[in-house]
Parts: sequence; C-alpha cells; structure tokens
Amino acid sequence: MARLRIRNIGWAATPSAGLENPYTLRRPAIDTVLVENGTIFWAGKSSEQPDFPGAEDLDAEGRGITPGLIDFHAHPVFAATREAEFELRTAGASYTEIAAAGGGILNSVKRVQDETVDGLCDFARPFLDNALAHGTTTMEAKSGYGLSTDGELKLLKAIAELDRTHPLDLLPTFLGAHEYPLEYRENHEGYLKLLTDEMIPAVAQSGLAVAADIFCETGVFSVEESRRVLTAAKAHGLAVKVHADQLTPLGGAKLAAELGALSADHIEFIDDEGVDILASSGTVAGLLPVAAHFLRMHEDPPVRAMIERGAICALATDFNPGSAMCENMQMALHLAAIRFRVTAEEAIWMATAGSAKALGLSDRGALEPGQRADLVLWNVPSPAMLPYHFGINHAGIVVKGGRVVARNGTRVQ
Repeated sequence: MARLRIRNIGWAATPSAGLENPYTLRRPAIDTVLVENGTIFWAGKSSEQPDFPGAEDLDAEGRGITPGLIDFHAHPVFAATREAEFELRTAGASYTEIAAAGGGILNSVKRVQDETVDGLCDFARPFLDNALAHGTTTMEAKSGYGLSTDGELKLLKAIAELDRTHPLDLLPTFLGAHEYPLEYRENHEGYLKLLTDEMIPAVAQSGLAVAADIFCETGVFSVEESRRVLTAAKAHGLAVKVHADQLTPLGGAKLAAELGALSADHIEFIDDEGVDILASSGTVAGLLPVAAHFLRMHEDPPVRAMIERGAICALATDFNPGSAMCENMQMALHLAAIRFRVTAEEAIWMATAGSAKALGLSDRGALEPGQRADLVLWNVPSPAMLPYHFGINHAGIVVKGGRVVARNGTRVQ
C-alpha cells in the first residue's frame, strides 16, 4: 500500500470538489496532506493527523500547495516546429496568409506523414517533461496533423504510448476535422464522407480517443458541416468539443451547446446570445489566451460577462507548433489575468476545477479526500504571485498520483 505524507505546507488553495462556488478558492488550514495509493486520504492540521504508518515523508519546506494544473486544450504531438512561420507572423503576415502560402496546419501534416509513432513520441516527450515540471498534471492531446485515416490513427497511437510511459495524464481527442487536406480543398463532400464513414468509425473501434473535435470556422468547416461530423462522432460514442468563433462570429459556440459538447474553445467572437446559451448549458467556455497573444488578436472573449451570467470557464495553453508554442500553464494564468482581467483566484480555478469540467473529469482539480493526488508545491508566498511574477517557473515540487515527478523545473525519472 503506497503512502505519502506531505508536511510543513505553508499555505493551501483549492476549489471545492465539483462546481460549488465557481471561481472561488478555499484557503483551508492545511499543513499536512496524506496520500494513499495515488489518492488524497486526508488533509488538515498536523496536530489532528490520523495514524498513518508506513508513509514516505515529503517536506514541503513552507511551500504552498494547490491541485495540479489541467491543460484541457492542447496539440502536443507533432513532428516539427514551425519557427519560420513565426518569422513571417512577426513581419506582419496573417494566419490566413501563412496558410495560403503552404504553412499552417498543412505544414505540420506533411511532417507527420513521414514520421513513425516512435519518432512522434521521441519528439513530444521533452515538451511533456516541461509541461509537467511547470505544474501541469493532466493534458488533453489532440490529433489533427494526420488528416487521413492512417495519419490520424498514427497520432492517436503515439498519444496512447506517451500516456502509458509518461507521468503526465494525456486525454486523447480525435481532430481529423482540423482542416481540409489539399486533395479535398475542392471536394468538401468527399472529405466529410471520409470523416463520417471511415475515420470516425475506425477511431471509435480502436478505442484510441475519448472525444472528437472540429475547427468550426469561416474558410474551414461550416456550422452545418461541423454538425454533421460531430453528430457522427456522438453516434460512435465519442464526446464532442468545438474550436468555435475564434476568427469570426460563425456560431460554433451555439452549435457546441446544442450538441452537448464538453467545451466551446477560443470564442473570441462569441456574441451575447452565444454567451447566454453557454451559460444555460453544460458546455464549458474554453479560454486560450496564449493563442490570442501569439496571433496578436485584438478581440478577447467577454470573460467577465460569461462569469457574471453563470458560464463555467476553463483555461488552457492550446499548445501547438503554429499558434501557441507554449506548454507552460503558468503563462496561461498570467495572460488570462492580463487579457481577460480576471483575478489570480479566478484564473487558478479555471485552470483546475474549470478545466477538469472541460474534460469531463470529476476525480481531480481539488485538494480534498477522494481526489487524485495530483498536486503542486509552489515556491511563492501566495497564489496571487503565480500570474503576477511571470516568465519563471514557480513549481517547486510536482506530485502526480502520489509520486514526486518533478523538482525545481526538472522531471524526476
């Protein structure tokens, strides 16, 4: 029976388990946490600690503790970086212009075609190590750089292997509807049929994905095309989510709510009706400030209005090689505070309880008995320092499933 005692905790901040008191962190009087078999057994004052023999001892040395950060939207498996496109972007080229010049998603697709599963895993591991060392303990992993049945399955196999061999939990999402391949640019119907009749059934049969996503956007997949693809995914037992209203107010967020999607993500151009629809639905509003920063977007989601109207917001990096080359959730916390004018408390809640909801998870995101022992011990005197003092790593010790997996910026093997 594996047991761990974390003692000498300086401060604790946690959402409540579930969605009680959204955007609020409790500050319980906790200086000791007991972990048994990867789950929090007890948390409280050392003077009240129950008998817990045989536990390994971990001295927090006065560090603060929160649940591990959850990155609910990421594309961490690819075959090459795209820094040349970054140079074009800094020179003034738009997302659309870069794609038209042969860059963008299709650039990554070409690189993945020539790579093996092992090669994809080897390329991804350092990024996952870095995410883990910065406090991320769960990350969604989308496919989407295959755009063929074999290519998408190859990416999902790599994600499965990484989930098996890396401490970070990876939640696999099928994103075959990330873009139209070149050979289908003038034949949308052909690719839609490939998605609904071949790719989605193959993915569902393989058991390699738990959800399906789509880039519902002007110039990519229309609302009707997105409805068709996601309806097929639901029919094959996959949860659904939507890249929605990122570049234009197309209505992807409304579609996400209509279909009972886990989340509608980006949503810079969501309208008032869309906000109300999300707020009255179970679909999470997915916030991706790193991508908005990277793309120099002038629009931001109406986050304060969403909070006030009762929508549940989540926070992620959107880590990918084209528009958010950052696997660090601490940077997402900082940019959420700057761009969305949310408090540190609100941002941390979105990156834990909110993101757990966006992945359909109820066993993590809170520092309470029965929750997974995915924890971060922080080298800061208060939670407010996390988004405020940015550009360095504040994660002193990262615990995953009751085991120390990173110390001071380095993964523990």
